[in-house]
Amino acid sequence: MTAPRIFTAAEITTRIGVADLLQPLRRAMIAVSQGHALHPPRLAVPVNPNGRMGVMYGALSDPPVHGAKILSLYPGAPAMGLSSHQGYVLLFDSTDGRPLAIFDADGLTAMRTATVTMLATQALARPDPGVMTICGAGEQAEWHLRACLACFPNAHLRLWARDPAKARALRAEFAADADRIELVEDLAAALSGADVIHTVTSARTPFLPGALLEPGQHVNLVGASLADSREVDDAAVARLRMFTDSRESASREAGEILGAQEAGVVDQDYPVTELGAILAGDAGGRRSRDEITAYKSHGLIVQDLATAAAILAM
Repeated sequence: MTAPRIFTAAEITTRIGVADLLQPLRRAMIAVSQGHALHPPRLAVPVNPNGRMGVMYGALSDPPVHGAKILSLYPGAPAMGLSSHQGYVLLFDSTDGRPLAIFDADGLTAMRTATVTMLATQALARPDPGVMTICGAGEQAEWHLRACLACFPNAHLRLWARDPAKARALRAEFAADADRIELVEDLAAALSGADVIHTVTSARTPFLPGALLEPGQHVNLVGASLADSREVDDAAVARLRMFTDSRESASREAGEILGAQEAGVVDQDYPVTELGAILAGDAGGRRSRDEITAYKSHGLIVQDLATAAAILAM
């Protein structure tokens, strides 16, 4: 058996960009909504009091690949200069079962997550958004800045974080685009007049109150990925028309929705539409300029597999 190729994070980011992934991930999201992709519930196994092992596995028919992502999930790792998500994506050829390649999961995951956010924004935000606000200053904030710069070249970007020093440090990494990135320390000011809001924080409890949302905005909820984590409050959920990558995942893991349901703020049958259905034309998206839409990102293994296959094909 030929040894599979190994791609480091640096090789991934130099080999492919967000623009290259838009179409592969669009196809993957449509496959999810049309039942042509396999993505069982992810597993999280406690290893010790400090962390867990995460396992995601699944398959796509176009391209014909299957595989898995195995991670160490250690929330305290960033304080030691490490990523909180460390591991690998394993890609196999589904036609003959051959292992094809191994990818650094950190770099691959960050890029694919930001790319799907761009797909959601293109599908659900008002046309030609002029102002985008990114809430957060970690790795996902970095990748969402990159993605916004690439996919929305006319948008002015605002950057807000709970720790202003981290926001300043992140902006300094984008010196060539400094004229497009504005640091805003007040949350209300950062959100006021924004067409699109990306929440990419590590917050476990809501930091964004629904009272700050304005008619016509689109919100991408990316940072909270567990059932007990939330970036926006119940009042926000009540005002949003919600979309997601997987309704099945949302029913288990969307902390914002689950919390609002438990509080009785929204019904148990709170409607959630899959992004893939919008992209395929099987469901409608934004209904008016004043509607407040939101995309709840969970992250799916098929997104990893589609990204891995695209990297290998470059």
